[in-house]
Amino acid sequence: MRLTAPLRAGLMAVALSTGLMAAHPAQADFVPGGYQIGSQQFGLTGGTFDAGGFKGTWNATPIIFWCIELTQTFSFGTHYTTYTPSAASNALLSQLFTAAYAGALSSTQNSAAFQLAIWEIIYDGGDLNLSGGGFKVLDNKGNGATVATAQGFLNSVLAASPTYNLFFLTEANHQDFVTANLIPTTTTRVPEPGSLALIAIALIAAGFVRARSARAAG
Repeated sequence: MRLTAPLRAGLMAVALSTGLMAAHPAQADFVPGGYQIGSQQFGLTGGTFDAGGFKGTWNATPIIFWCIELTQTFSFGTHYTTYTPSAASNALLSQLFTAAYAGALSSTQNSAAFQLAIWEIIYDGGDLNLSGGGFKVLDNKGNGATVATAQGFLNSVLAASPTYNLFFLTEANHQDFVTANLIPTTTTRVPEPGSLALIAIALIAAGFVRARSARAAG
């Protein structure tokens, strides 16, 4: 994969996810901006690639996103209007975000490790092993600690709950990406003040009726 600028990846906010799903593909303006925090290079199954999370904008809203396709290229700073966002169902990938995304952008090493873990899940399914299977690290290019970190992320996947909604950003002629947002948690709905007042009035009325009935019976 030969990229015209550094690569990066990450997550988007709930408001952004709504914008992604609402925007018509022809109206979307997707601009990859570069790496969020740097990258590292690795010899992987299929060639030599740079790994790291990306930053950019989607209809002028900042997003962080990650590569899920190694067979095509894209260019930083280019305005793409043909990318299509779609909700993606991938439990392992969602679990990876739950387990490791909190620290994925804390350093270049962690960012590259998170990208390696994503590629492992995308290309090798449930294998979750960077040293075996159909996708693996063949040459760490001096970044052995990063590979170990990525494997640690993968080792924690199965114990994690899938708490991220995933969105794939796809385009026929350019590299595809993934971004995500936290799944909203359900909360107990608290009655509004007006509702509380109505409830209080109803209780008082019920008590008055019971008292009146008791007097009448006496």
